[in-house]
Amino acid sequence: MLKRNTFQFFFLTILTNLIFLNSLQAQTGCPGCQVDVPNNLAADTIYLDNFPDATAFAAYDQDVSFRLPKTTTPVAATDPTVIAGITLDEIAIIQITNLPPGIEWETNADSYFPDTQTDGCVRLCGTPLASGTFLLDVILEVKIGFFTQETSFQREMVVLPSSIINDGFTMTNGSGCGEVTVSFQNNVPSNGNSGYSYNWDFGNGNTSNNENPNTQTYSTPGVYPVDYQAVIDTSDFTLTKVRIIDADCTDLTNGPDFYLDIIDPNGNSFVTPSFSNPGTPFDFNLNIPLLPGNYTLVVKDEDSGLNGSDDECDFYSFNQLSNGVLINGSSSVQLTILHPVDTITTTDSVYVFPVPTQPIINFDTPMTWCEDETIILSSSYPNNNQWVVDSTPIFGATDPTWLVQDSGNYEVTYTNDFGCTATSDVLDIMLDPLPELPIFNNDNNLLEVVVPSILPDDYSLQWFYENTLLPGETDLSYCLTQTGSVSLEVTDNVTGCTNVFTNNQTFDPDSNCGISSIDKIVNSTFNVYPNPFRGNIFIEFSIDESTTFEINVIDMLGRKITLDSENQFQGTFNKSYSFDQFTAGVYWLECDFGAYRLHRKIVLQK
Repeated sequence: MLKRNTFQFFFLTILTNLIFLNSLQAQTGCPGCQVDVPNNLAADTIYLDNFPDATAFAAYDQDVSFRLPKTTTPVAATDPTVIAGITLDEIAIIQITNLPPGIEWETNADSYFPDTQTDGCVRLCGTPLASGTFLLDVILEVKIGFFTQETSFQREMVVLPSSIINDGFTMTNGSGCGEVTVSFQNNVPSNGNSGYSYNWDFGNGNTSNNENPNTQTYSTPGVYPVDYQAVIDTSDFTLTKVRIIDADCTDLTNGPDFYLDIIDPNGNSFVTPSFSNPGTPFDFNLNIPLLPGNYTLVVKDEDSGLNGSDDECDFYSFNQLSNGVLINGSSSVQLTILHPVDTITTTDSVYVFPVPTQPIINFDTPMTWCEDETIILSSSYPNNNQWVVDSTPIFGATDPTWLVQDSGNYEVTYTNDFGCTATSDVLDIMLDPLPELPIFNNDNNLLEVVVPSILPDDYSLQWFYENTLLPGETDLSYCLTQTGSVSLEVTDNVTGCTNVFTNNQTFDPDSNCGISSIDKIVNSTFNVYPNPFRGNIFIEFSIDESTTFEINVIDMLGRKITLDSENQFQGTFNKSYSFDQFTAGVYWLECDFGAYRLHRKIVLQK
């Protein structure tokens, strides 16, 4: 497990407050930020502006101002683990990774020296090419005196989906990875009025004539042009000109004096002024709104006819759609009828970026899955990786490999140049704990485990001298024969995990580990039965010379209870002991002969 000391934790507390100061691409291209901190800030404090969200495919140019602390005092005010009053000498921004494509950043200084410069700013600029929440790694360096600490942090930058607005329509979520679902808003609404028509071609094989079409799904990477047309046919029909091309009437001496009589569908008559001998062709400029239905146009001559009235030269029938030439025998007129129709045509594009192939995690399977194993995970991609454990991104873990030091569910996310991501399958790694250290002490050259109860239920022991295995030395004790480094390795036989306690030991030539007693005991019968047992247990052994010993019971917490003690005993020992006062469980039975101790694991059942 990666651990940090108290001093490192102090830096983490300070720098977490500064993480938003730089969250973008490369420290180039965005110069000239303006520092703007509130006037009422304390001199020794921590402050930073809000971090504005960005929008995909929209220009982004923002300044973020901050104030750095001069000492650790502002941090200590909220974190009692931090010592107040320590002066901060220098803070530098080293590197930022995992950024939205298309964004750059630059601060107003390479390093900040809080004793003279506490205020600073960063300018963020560019055009983000993908939407989403980006987990950014920021690496900062803090100096206190001669000590320099580099720390990695992670924070979010939100890039909202783009809303592409043009004269015809607005597109929401018009770009994305792998598959996007785009919604369209018509910018030329009919508001319930007639005379509006629409035509959509979405570029994905679908079309629509609806004013507000359904959402469209684009499931294959590519660029999809969206064509839009709105036809607005809401203006009136207006008769603006009547041209007399040929007329079937004449005067005896001069040409006819033309005028027009226009009768609408309701029988109402509109009569123009007359014009004396204009000749043909002749134009009457008008501005008459036309109703639906049929009109009658009469071309007249103001000169008196044979019966003392005006001559009716020609008759024509027309309606709103009769724009052009009308013919009646040898006579003809040309009508100019205006009916304005607005047409709005717009083309925009949907961008679907490719999703990368799912990364694969490779690793060498260890002999055992223990906490001290070196397990290196390797991504199938050489760059743009982010390692994740238990659904949480690991700070600074962006290399193609990651060293596992804790149990957890591991995965790696790869981000391509378009900002699209793919995540590996989850790799569940469960590391078994190491056995407790088998600490031993030295009693007259007899090295013996201090607390046997901490050993695993099923274990093996092996003694070493100067890193050399001692054949046959696999008991809880070992008789030292020379000065040197002695190690005791314990193995959990269930998991295969091992742990080793090593200590330098000094041999005492005047002590013999109670060898004579050991020989007498080991060469005799030492028996504990039944095991497991209920109620009573029997202890039996023989010894040839007078010996003082003590019989103890040690529970799994190392607590010792004396069952019996004998002074100057010699011969065969056979005795039963009641365990009615003990609870069911595992215990160690110890026979302490002074220079040597024998241990047996016993199991009490109820």
